[in-house]
Formats: sequence, C-alpha cells, structure tokens
Amino acid sequence: MNTPHWSQLKESGSVTGMRILLFAHRLGGDILFRVLLFPVIGFYVIFQRHSYVASREYLQRLHEFGKFPPPRPWHIFRHFWNFGVSLLDKLSVWTGKINIGDVVLHDKHVVEDLLAQKRGALLLISHLGNFEICQALSEEIPDLQLTVLHHTKHAAKFNHLLDQTRSAASVSLLQVTEIDMAMAMQLGERIGTGQFLAMSADRVAINNPSSSRLLSFMGHLAPFPSGPFVLGLVLQAPVITVFCIKEAGRYHVYFDTLWEGGEVKRADRAGLMARLMQQYVGRLEYHCQKTPLQWYNFYSFWHREQQ
Repeated sequence: MNTPHWSQLKESGSVTGMRILLFAHRLGGDILFRVLLFPVIGFYVIFQRHSYVASREYLQRLHEFGKFPPPRPWHIFRHFWNFGVSLLDKLSVWTGKINIGDVVLHDKHVVEDLLAQKRGALLLISHLGNFEICQALSEEIPDLQLTVLHHTKHAAKFNHLLDQTRSAASVSLLQVTEIDMAMAMQLGERIGTGQFLAMSADRVAINNPSSSRLLSFMGHLAPFPSGPFVLGLVLQAPVITVFCIKEAGRYHVYFDTLWEGGEVKRADRAGLMARLMQQYVGRLEYHCQKTPLQWYNFYSFWHREQQ
C-alpha cells in the first residue's frame, strides 16, 4: 500500500476550531474542552483512515514487541484521545498554566553541568509525549537558552495559534527546512555561546527523505533521519536525548547523554553515527513501551520493500 510522506499529509482542522477549543478551556476548563474534544476525535477515527491504519499498525508492533494487548478500536480511540489532550497541554504551556511544579526532572545534572561549563548541546527529541512542557525548565534552570528547530509549514495553523497565545520564555522556535552551510554556521554560533538546540530525530526530512537509515524499531525496519546526527558531529556538540511524557498526572522529563561531543576523526564518523542512531532508537523503544499511547506519529512509519 502506497502511503504519503508525513509532510504530504494535509493539516486537518482550522484556526477557528482551535480557537473555539481554547475559548472552551478558558470558559469551562478541562471538562468543557474534553466534551468538545470527544466529537473531534470521533471524526478523526472515522474519517481519517490513513491515521487510523497507522495507529493500528503502531499498536500492533507494540503488541508483538512488548506487553501491549492486541489492538482493538478502543485502543486506537484512546491513542487519538491522548493526542487531543496533548494539544490542551501545549496550550497550557504556552499560556503559562503549567509550571515547574508540575514537572519532574530526571538527571537534570546533565544540563546543569554543561551550563556550568558554558557548553551548548544538541537535544534529540521525538513525537513521543509533549516536548513543549520543557518550556517550564526556564523556571528550574533559568540560564537555559533553548532553540527548537521545527517545520512550521507542516503545522502552520496550530503554530499560528501558539504565536498568539504563548507567553514570553527562554525558548525560541526556528523554522528549518534545510540545513545548509549558512544555517550550520548559525547553529554553530548558538552552540558556541552555550545555547541548546532541540531537533526531532524520529521523522525523515521533508525535502530530503533519502537522507535516512533503516534501523530496527520494535523488531521491524523503519527509516530514521540521519540529519540530526550529522549535525551533532559537525557541531562537535554533546548529543542528549530528551523525552517528556505524562505519568500519573505529572510530566516527567528524562535526559540521557548519548555522546559527550568533541572532534571525531573522519574514519570514525560513520561508526559513531550508526551507534548514536541505534541508541536513540533504543531509548525511543523503551519510552514507547512505558507510555504506549503517547507516540503521535499518525502515518505509515515502517519500511515496506514493495514501495
């Protein structure tokens, strides 16, 4: 079955609909938001067939790989539901309703030690959980300056709404569709001044899908982008995975250093990059098993030879 690249999937919904949900939350809190969210999720489950199939495939992989039960329609609905609630979390972050008291930091010394050395780092994030929660880190770690590299074009409507609602913070958004020499130099300057960059490493590039490697993910081959890892080696910056997931009503942020950074001999680069990529995938597998309904990649993810 031929399925579109994730960047080719049209953004559903509208700014008006999102504003209605935001207004509903301001008016009636979580309860009214969830009441209005229910028919929205029902629409997605019924009419967004490619997303439904992708969710079922992911949950089936989890079942084969771990302890998740055989996926049923209600599991898929809950998967979509969690995604909808995560949008509420995003809005709550940008409007300042979630603070560091709602967040549990694990191994935060990984970041604090680098800040003490005035060193920047590359944070590898994913579509698991809710990375936007990390904006609350500015309260706990005030010296942290973070730039999130993202593809605004794909989520223009939602990002437009966030731009109108978010409060000031030490987190900035930078649209990047291609990392050329000029962009690499700009990012290098930020790293050199002790800033942190965050980049998703679980979706292949919009304009260069061939720049990826097939890696074993939950027992099956799947393409992962090599760009973030190439960037880390070029910048010679520490590479750290960050996962922010919701557990028992609180947000848990996990830091894990994959590489300390530094100069790498040309002959060693390919081997190091391969190790870093597989380690990242291993961490993603681990956290997906812990919180299986919080990975929000609703498109055909795994490799198919016939395509």
